[in-house]
Parts: sequence; structure tokens; C-alpha cells
Amino acid sequence: MFTITPLERHTMPRLLHSLAAMLAALATLLPAAASRAEQPWPRDTIRVVVPFAPGGLTDVIGRTLAQELAVSLKVPVIVENKSGAFGLVGTEHVALAKPDGNTLLVGGGIVALADALYPKLRFDPRKDLTPVSMIERNGLLLVATNADERWRTAGLPDVLARAKERPGSVAVASFGSGSISHMALEALKTASGADLLHVPYRGTAPALPDLIGGQVPLMLDNSVTALPQVQAGKIRAIAYTGSQRLPQLPDVPTFVEMGMPSMQIYNFFGLYVPAGTPAPIAERLNAEVNRIFREPKVIARFAEMGAELYPGTARDFARFLEGERSRWGQLIRTRGIRPE
Repeated sequence: MFTITPLERHTMPRLLHSLAAMLAALATLLPAAASRAEQPWPRDTIRVVVPFAPGGLTDVIGRTLAQELAVSLKVPVIVENKSGAFGLVGTEHVALAKPDGNTLLVGGGIVALADALYPKLRFDPRKDLTPVSMIERNGLLLVATNADERWRTAGLPDVLARAKERPGSVAVASFGSGSISHMALEALKTASGADLLHVPYRGTAPALPDLIGGQVPLMLDNSVTALPQVQAGKIRAIAYTGSQRLPQLPDVPTFVEMGMPSMQIYNFFGLYVPAGTPAPIAERLNAEVNRIFREPKVIARFAEMGAELYPGTARDFARFLEGERSRWGQLIRTRGIRPE
């Protein structure tokens, strides 16, 4: 049992009042401290990594995304072009980045091809990247030079017949060894049994002048980059790998309608974040992609280029990627494909 002295009885109310004031002040500080600890996204500059040089379709997609995100998220959003190794340099940069939602990737088909083509990568596309949404897809056009009269009227049956008569004599350019253009050519060889000679270039930019000039007779190129040259009469389209004919080229048949269902092939681009990025951030980004790339004016802009905007759910994109990995991984192993 204890007793309270007169002095303690006199000072106790003031002590209790001081303690209550301290607790009240602490209570006002806690939410602010918690807010600083949580650091709600977005707070800092967001970087959209485009793994190719400025000016191409991927760059247009990245800059469209960055411009719209800056408005809706109210933070600076910049595009960083990190080209090299057909997209691997920029892809690796994002795969190994901090998963805080501030580093995004607008990546292409290399994400589905990389692990089969390059077994010694520093990252695993399956484990180190989280797919957010597909953004765009476009088929490939088999195009021929107009500089050589032998190819001015040739159709797909003529191309394959010549290749079978003289194996290895019909050259077909791609925009890169290990690219989707290369994969499409290997798929055509498998589907037709024709021995076509692969001529890889370092991108479409150096390949198209050679095609136009007749140094190489044929090429499998993205519809987006080939279409303007076809419309200008510099080259001629023979067949398209999409499921339906291009609206801009209604007279050019698809490989599918010519009896080659395995030649339904798309190059594609989508949005990715580093694995471990919080789910709410990925979900917000998915919603933004679907909002931005479903705008009628944006759809019309890309349609003029021959590109098909194709945003959707993260689950659908992940499922599509696994299908592409399985498909091309099997082809790569069967035909023993290695980047040249």
C-alpha cells in the first residue's frame, strides 16, 4: 500500500495533462510517418524503356503511353531508348530494375523468344518480368522487289516452286537473326517444305533499300514498315501472316487462306514491369493501357500505320506469351536455330 504526498497530489494533474498532450501530439505524427513509409505510387519520375532506337513503332507506342500517363498520374513520365541486341539490352535493364513501378518496359517478341534463343542470359524473362497488358500486334508481309522482272508478278506458289526446283537459290531477308521475321521464315520453310535462303539484316532500315534495289528479292517484314513502301509502288506484297487481310491491301491474301494455318503469325508489343512490382501498381497500369489504347483517335492513328491495337487483361497477355514461348521454343529446337 502506498500514500500520495501533498506535493504529488498538487503536481499530479499537471503531469497527467502533459502526458495527454504528448500522446495527442504523437497521435498526429503517426499518420504522417506511416504516409512517408508507404510512399504511395506514383511519387517519382516514371521511365518507359523502349528497347529500340527512336522513330520506330515501339518508340511511337512508348511515347503515346508516356504522354498519357503523365497527364493521368500527374508525375513526369519520360521515354528512355535503350537499344541493342535486338531488344535484349533494354529488356534486361527493366528485368533487373527495382520493382517500384517507376521503370516500365514496352517490349516485343524477344520476351517470348529470349530464353530459347539465348540460354545464358543474365535474367529469366518468365521470372523477372511481369506482363501487364498487350498493346499492339501486327502481322508480317512477304514482299518482293519490283527491280527484277522475275518477281514482279510472282505469287506465293511461284516463290515456293522456284525454291523447290533450286534449293537455296531463293533468298528471303529478315530484319534480324533471331527476330520474329526470322521465325516466320523458318515456319514457312516447315509449312511448305521449300528450302529458302535466310538473309538476316540488322533491322528493317538497311534491308528495305536492298529489297527495293533488287539486291535481295524477297523479305518478311512488319506490315507497319512494309506498307508505306508497298503503297508507294516500290515493292509488292505477296502474302500476309495475319488472320485476316489488311484493310489497306484487300487484294493481298493471307497465308491461312492459302492453306497454311501455321503461318498465322504476329509481331507484338506489350507493357511489362519488373517481377515483384506491387499488384495494385500493375493493375493501375493495366487500366491505363486499356484506357489509352482504346481511344478512337488513338486506334485510328495506329490503324493508318497498319498496326492493330490489342490491349486486354494481364492474364490474357500472360497466356498469350506462354503460347508463343511454347510455339517458337519448339521450332527453335526442331530446326536448331541459333542467332547469327
